[in-house]
Formats: sequence, structure tokens, C-alpha cells
Amino acid sequence: MNIIRSSAIALACMAAIGSAHALTPAEIDTARGNGSLKEVYVSGASALRLALGGYMQELADPATFDVFYFGSTGADHRAYSFKLNKAVGSWPVGTSVLVVKKDKGGSAQGVTPLVKANDAVVAGVDGNGAGQVHMLVSGTSCVANTSNGVPINSPSTDVQKPGFICSGTQQRFAHAGLSDVEPKLLQDPVNGGTNLNVGSLNAAGFVQNVFGVAVNKSLYLALQKAQGLDNAGAIDESAAKQPSIPAGFVRGALTGQISGNLSTKKGWNLLIPSTVDAAVDTKQVNVCRRTNGSGTQAASNVYFAANPCAGGGAYIPSANTQVGGVNGTVAQVILATGRTGYFEGSSTQLVESCLGTTAEGVGAYALGIVGRENNPLANGGDKGYRFVKLGGVAPERANVIDTSYDFAFESSMQWSTLAANAPAADVAAFLTDMRNNMGKASVLAKLDPDLQAGLVALPGTYSGAWALQTPEVKAFSAHAARASGNSCTPVRMFK
Repeated sequence: MNIIRSSAIALACMAAIGSAHALTPAEIDTARGNGSLKEVYVSGASALRLALGGYMQELADPATFDVFYFGSTGADHRAYSFKLNKAVGSWPVGTSVLVVKKDKGGSAQGVTPLVKANDAVVAGVDGNGAGQVHMLVSGTSCVANTSNGVPINSPSTDVQKPGFICSGTQQRFAHAGLSDVEPKLLQDPVNGGTNLNVGSLNAAGFVQNVFGVAVNKSLYLALQKAQGLDNAGAIDESAAKQPSIPAGFVRGALTGQISGNLSTKKGWNLLIPSTVDAAVDTKQVNVCRRTNGSGTQAASNVYFAANPCAGGGAYIPSANTQVGGVNGTVAQVILATGRTGYFEGSSTQLVESCLGTTAEGVGAYALGIVGRENNPLANGGDKGYRFVKLGGVAPERANVIDTSYDFAFESSMQWSTLAANAPAADVAAFLTDMRNNMGKASVLAKLDPDLQAGLVALPGTYSGAWALQTPEVKAFSAHAARASGNSCTPVRMFK
């Protein structure tokens, strides 16, 4: 009897192994070759990449879900392969799907290329033209993420753990784009735009994206000590002991009004006394920020500088500069002693690295704006930074819902209606399903807790008054928002 049972278990394990890697790179090549693979390319908004990955996981047969990173960190590109667990549009259950997400270049890459569809594809160029550099997922480009020769994280149960690492790229058109704010805002010059007409886009909001102020650990501890929240001289990680920075200080740092200087004394000393840090008067005010064209940077510009809502493009300091110093790399810009330093990165990971590796490594203090779905302690690691309260309010989903925290903006998904670049009908149906469902409370409730922290369902995703909704809807849905498609309007409660 035991032999029979053991044989049955062995056969079950063999069957599981045989089906577990249903869409490896080699099998993607095969499906691509015989025409059965459905490929969808999306660009823009790195802050939304985990939301996209989470929804792909919802659509996938779990035994077929694989995660691909470009390089070991996946900073610029990620992809997801799977077989559908439900019919989507004209694609039946079991359809092989590959969704490739380009993060490099931020939200602008989810807008500008889509309205310049008639531009020629230029090999190797990743600019404003429709021809973008995307990750190539294939047997020649990707290798298993291995430990002792054994593939790990395949199939994947966590969108932040890759089963495969890829190194190749290809030139092609994106089917759709994601942006942290409405497309028009990304076309303003302050956000790197050239005032292109976005009227050819099929665009709509689908979720609220929550942003937070992040600081490196040394600054976090200094703030805790200054506010009596530390644990005997060490960081206290409890939520109740999260320190706060006034919004006015953040606004001053981001717009070049605050700087470290022994004589003027208008830097970190405004928050931290010399009894906590004897050198605080000479500490450089470092800002780790995203490049122009990033939706995170656009949201920061609107929230902290009313820009472009109130005009004044020069109000936002240039990046990769040190006041009183020279332009240069992050190592030259982020310093412990000096006046101000601004570093810009093309991806969220580069901002995280600026905060947690560069600033922390040189004994500096630094702050930056990071999408709240990012967790500095994800997967048991420590990225060297922490989120702080803004004006005494924690950057948490519940505080966005009750409107006590309003650093959140409506994210948009769009695709071209121009004949030269409009997605085919079946791909458009898949994209429509994504936009209609990716931001609903019922979907957010199933996502990884890290993703849940940074996303809030829009009031338009449910019918009726918020007070009459189920506990799940109330826990993940806002009853306040800015006017749809207009980030310059204030948050107001209306459901």
C-alpha cells in the first residue's frame, strides 16, 4: 500500500514538474515561432510596475507564471509569461501570453512615443520616437536565475523574485503606456515634454498611486532621536515610532530653498539639533530624485511646487548638480558636507540606491520621493532607506482613504488611436481588461502587501456611496480624489 502511495506521489510530482515551467524562454521561442504566443508591450511609470505584475499574476495559471528581469535588479525592464486562467477578450483559457514592461525613462515613455507613432524606428535609440528599446525575452537572451545550478523562483509566487535574468534588447513599438499622472501633464516642459497633442490617445485613469517621502537610515535615526522616537540610540522600526518631516521643509529642499551652511543655518539643523548631530550645520542637503519625464517626478513637481499648475519652470532645480560644486556622477553630487546636491535617476531603483547606498555610504543625509508600493525591507533585505511621515501623517493607504494624507495621484493607462500605432483588436481587448480591472478593490485585496500599500481604488470603480460598501471595498477604495485627468485640482471627498 505504501509503495502504491509513494508511486502516486512520485507521479504527481513528475506531473507538477512537467507543467511547472510551461513558459520558459525556450518554450516562449517555440510559441512565438508557431504563432500561438500573444505578446503585449507596455512602457512607462516604474511606480506601477508591481501593480501590473500583480494583475498578470491574477490572470495566470499559477503553475505557468514566470518573472523575467533585465539584469539582476530589473531596474529598467521586467516581463511576465503565463497561460491564461480565464478568457480575456478573444483569447481563451490556456492562451500563452508574454507581457513585457519597460520602466526606463518613466511615465514619459508611456506617453510621448504613443503620440509620435509616425516616427521611424532608429536602432539602439531610446528617445521620444515610437521605436523604443524593450527587453528581449528569448532562449538566447535569458538564463535561469539559479542557485547551485537549480532554477529558483520558477514558477514564481512573488512578482519581485525573478525566475530568469535577461540581457538582450530589441527595438519595437509599445502597445500601451502607463503614467503616474495624466498624459497632458507629461507633455509640459517642466516634466521634459514638448507640448505634444495627446488627443490621439485612448487614455483613462484606473487607480490612485500613493507616494511617500523617503530618507536614508542615518537621517531616519537622527530624526527619531530628535523627536524622542529612537530605541536606546538605535532605529525603532515600529509604525508608532515613524518620524515626521514638515511638508514645508521637503518643499524647500526640493525647490532649492534649503541648504546646508554653517553661516546661514537653514539646512538639516532646522529638524535636528546639534545635541543629536554635532556636525548638523555643515551637513549637505541631498535630494535623490527621478529624471524629468518620470511620473513620480511630475507628481512631486505638482504637489510640492504647484508646477506646472502655477507656472515657473525654473522653480525646480537642475539635477546631477552640487551647489558650489560641479556637475557629475552621484558619487560627486551626494556628499556629507556641503550645501545642496541633486541626483536624478532614470528608475526607482536608482533613487533607492542613491538614498540607501550612496548617501548612507558616505555618511550623508538625503531624502527623495518614492512610490509607496516599494518596500525597503522587501524579501528579507534592507535597501538602506525608510519612509517618513509627511507633516505628521504616515504615507499609508488608510490615510489616503480618509484624506488625511493626500500625496496621491490618479494613474493613467493609454494607447494610440492612430492607425500607424493602434494595437490590434485582440491586444486592445486585453489592454481594456487590464485598465478596467487592475485597480479594483477586489484585485488589490489579493495583491502582495507591498503593492497594497501604494495603491488605492478610484471612487469610480464601485457604485453607490462609500459608506454602504463592503468592508473589502472600504479598505481598498477611496471616496475622495482629484478631478479625473487633472492633477492640478485638490483632493475632495465626494462619495
